[in-house]
Amino acid sequence: MMKPSIHLNGSAPETLLEGYTEALRAVRDAIEKLAATAPHGRDYYTQVAGGASAAYYEALDEHETRMHKLADVEHEILELGRHVRGEIGKRQRK
Repeated sequence: MMKPSIHLNGSAPETLLEGYTEALRAVRDAIEKLAATAPHGRDYYTQVAGGASAAYYEALDEHETRMHKLADVEHEILELGRHVRGEIGKRQRK
């Protein structure tokens, strides 16, 4: 993953960190909202092809895939924020 270089001609590190913090909040909110939409068997029992449980488990697999994608984005944003926070710490020690 490419991480930003912190230097005088670039974005202020505090601005970058604030942006990553806001993005992290939004992704965590999305994770929470998506988790609330987890499939329930009663929503799939009318789908006869392959049987009700087959439809439910397919929907559950798809839901888990979406959850994993958001978790991956959350992890990347955390890494970027940690990088910038570390760079801010280096500047403050100088």
